[in-house]
Amino acid sequence: MKPGIYYNMPSNDYHANEAIGSTTVKAISVSPANLYFNPFKGSKSAHIGSAVHAALLEPDIFEKDFILRGDIKTRASREYKTLLQHTDAEKILINGEVETVTQMIASAKMNTDFIDYIKSSGHSEVSMFASCPETGLNLKCRFDRLSNNYTYPLDVKSCCDATERGFSQAFGKYHYHVQAAFYLYVLKLVTGRELNEFCFFALENTPPYKNCMYYIGKDSLELGYKTLFESLRKLKKCIENESLRTEGIVLPRNEINVPNYLLDNEYVDEVYI
Repeated sequence: MKPGIYYNMPSNDYHANEAIGSTTVKAISVSPANLYFNPFKGSKSAHIGSAVHAALLEPDIFEKDFILRGDIKTRASREYKTLLQHTDAEKILINGEVETVTQMIASAKMNTDFIDYIKSSGHSEVSMFASCPETGLNLKCRFDRLSNNYTYPLDVKSCCDATERGFSQAFGKYHYHVQAAFYLYVLKLVTGRELNEFCFFALENTPPYKNCMYYIGKDSLELGYKTLFESLRKLKKCIENESLRTEGIVLPRNEINVPNYLLDNEYVDEVYI
């Protein structure tokens, strides 16, 4: 794929391209073993996230491609199997999934900051391809939404807890700071635009479906860039030397203790009867 911007690339074509995406970079940032021996397989609820993404970012595609059948209670039913003959499984929502997606969409539309961004001039599902000048690796990313009027891209994240504390934990666990740095890096390589802001729209997938617009902090983005370039260099070495891919399987020997909460003072005064 030639370096550049692709506005109407089908999702399947993007994912089939062998260029390196943020998922690969995030995995190897943990360890090479995490990338090569624990490939990303998606989640069981990924189709719900895909449906919400489409409904919010590409409503025409949502209306055309997704089937909502709240009356079908199980995927073992004859009705579901009939639909499956003509539609991909990830495009079929049944039973309580329909209510979940409906409520998530309704929740998102209550956030005026989010709606203002979505309605501004711009494009959704923007694919970009570039070559890293430092490593020579081919890179790719797919922006959920790029506005012409705002100084930051927007990424929609389905989550179980949209509070600051809850989403901060997910932010670290799933290395969203590395994703932000990666996307901004590819954006700069392709367009020459150097942005230092990135927004995540956190949207709960369980009641009450809270949501929030979160803007990555300066320190987190700097850490993301540091981790990004370390990961790209590590990936380059692993491609050139396969023996390095097992790094991270054998952990360094260490001292082990009980969890800290068992050592807290509040447990010292326990009364035995």
